[in-house]
Amino acid sequence: MTPYAGRPGRSSPPNPHTLVADPGTCRWTRGVSDSHLLAIGVFETTAVAYLLHPEHGATGCTPGTYLVRRQREFEGRGARLVAD
Repeated sequence: MTPYAGRPGRSSPPNPHTLVADPGTCRWTRGVSDSHLLAIGVFETTAVAYLLHPEHGATGCTPGTYLVRRQREFEGRGARLVAD
């Protein structure tokens, strides 16, 4: 494991999410886009898969297709991507 060295202007490590599924039951595709330019990938699962996060635990995902997008928040008159 490589320690997090940090990025200028950022005091904490990236916000990790991990997709976990039984072998052969889940497929991840990065080549997607949406009209809001927030999509980072799609996963399709034929069995329950779990999205893990160290701060808020696991979320079970039933069989289906899911679009994974970045989060944004509005600030004044504009919006910015959430990076924490």
